[in-house]
Amino acid sequence: MSPSFPPLPEALAAGWEERWLERPQGQLRYVVAGQGRPLVLCHGFIGSAENFETWVPGLAARRSLVIPDLPGFGSSAALPGQHSTRALAREVRALTDHLHLDTFELGGLCLGAAVAMEVLAQEPARVERLVLHTPLMAPAMVRRAFRLQVGGLTVPGVFDLISALGRWRVAADLYRRVVVEGSAVVDRRSADLNFENQVRANPRAAREWLRDGVSVSFLPLLDGWHGDVFALAAADDRILEVELLAQYCSARPHTELSLVAASGHGWSAEFISRQMEILERIVATPSMVP
Repeated sequence: MSPSFPPLPEALAAGWEERWLERPQGQLRYVVAGQGRPLVLCHGFIGSAENFETWVPGLAARRSLVIPDLPGFGSSAALPGQHSTRALAREVRALTDHLHLDTFELGGLCLGAAVAMEVLAQEPARVERLVLHTPLMAPAMVRRAFRLQVGGLTVPGVFDLISALGRWRVAADLYRRVVVEGSAVVDRRSADLNFENQVRANPRAAREWLRDGVSVSFLPLLDGWHGDVFALAAADDRILEVELLAQYCSARPHTELSLVAASGHGWSAEFISRQMEILERIVATPSMVP
């Protein structure tokens, strides 16, 4: 079992509580906090529940938060089979069944947004609304340069080398700065968590999830679903095709997109503050569906 990070004092004050669910492949770690309607959150690539610790203080007054470490990441055991988006979504569903959540709101961060949308595909009647941060809704909404990197870097032998280098802090930080995050000064706590999560992530799980997650289109699913979609992204994100996301959101009913100006994929202190303002407004917003 991988050690968990000490949560931020603000998250502890909001009721951050670590729990475990026994699954056939091993333990699934999850965190709960707050009160109100359930909101289930899926973390991003090689992340953990701690991706959302800055969200907890602002959301816990209005929502009962349920945040798993997806299998193979954080402190949760890897699956014996493929870590596809569909397989990870089944584990999220197992958790919601365990907690007897008949209906819930559902959120996801980046590649975790794909897991959230797959949960919707499997249980559409149980999902009340979607809250998606940097959502990878379709391959066309992922920048071509990043898709090419994924294709090249996840070749088995190459990925083994990349995984080994990723455990070297200097190399990991350089890659994130040049390829993913841009020039913004990333919040130190976020940077430390990103690196520690990268070190403890199961390499096979990471490779399988990344290859699958950027290859699935959820647009037909969203087109056929009539619930609310709240999307949030940085205006200068280096992974997401922001203009295509904006076009889609403007054309889809019951959909709202919030863009944070002068921000990229890395979470600076300013970006964390601004996104929390948006998220607190979202959870206070009544349904857009008549």
